[in-house]
Amino acid sequence: MSEPIPQRAPPIAEKLEAARSVLAALEGELAQHVLDAAEGSPGSAKRLAELRSQLATSESAVAELEKALELARRIDRQAVAGAATEMRAAQLIAFKAAMATRDHAMSRTLEAAAAMAIAYGEYSEATLTASAAIPTGTVMPAMNMGPNGLFGAAFGQCERLLLTELFRLAPRRADGSGTLLLPFAKPSAEAFRNHPEKIPAAVEEFMRASDAIVRDIERQVEKFDQAAMRAALTEQPQEALA
Repeated sequence: MSEPIPQRAPPIAEKLEAARSVLAALEGELAQHVLDAAEGSPGSAKRLAELRSQLATSESAVAELEKALELARRIDRQAVAGAATEMRAAQLIAFKAAMATRDHAMSRTLEAAAAMAIAYGEYSEATLTASAAIPTGTVMPAMNMGPNGLFGAAFGQCERLLLTELFRLAPRRADGSGTLLLPFAKPSAEAFRNHPEKIPAAVEEFMRASDAIVRDIERQVEKFDQAAMRAALTEQPQEALA
């Protein structure tokens, strides 16, 4: 918080008010002194002359202080304007610095978005390829990722996986007053809304589920192979049946 700007006008205004009070008091005495002098009262002429001298001095003091007050007020206004100019200049520097940081951060965000879009495209293409290449007779197991299926289905678009992971990774504000979330990031379970640190890492859950899918398909293939082999071993030759 900036220091208050010293004001030169207030003390001058106080002195002017005091000078005006003195002048008003002297003016209040003038009529009586004039009357006394007009009636020829002893010493009245001298007292009137002294009063007039005091009035002239007081009037001069008031006039001078009025000019001094006008100047002091102008100086104060200039000081306030100058301080405001300096404050805005400092604010502008801070604003430009924040904008530069903001621009750089958004540039990095968009670069990351481009990389994410490319990587997700590769993931989607590989998912379609895997779906088409699944061994004949096997069935893709229905499987969810994470505790209580937190990250959603293990084979598919993985929308919940992505949104929950972005929510988990969101940084806290510098002042600790909140979380800086991507607009579309959200927890897939309300229990984690205020406790993102309790959400497990998505990549670990995804890899664990992916390995489980492969093992399940391998078991299915193994069962089919064993069944085919048993059938081959027990099948009677056509000649033996004649």
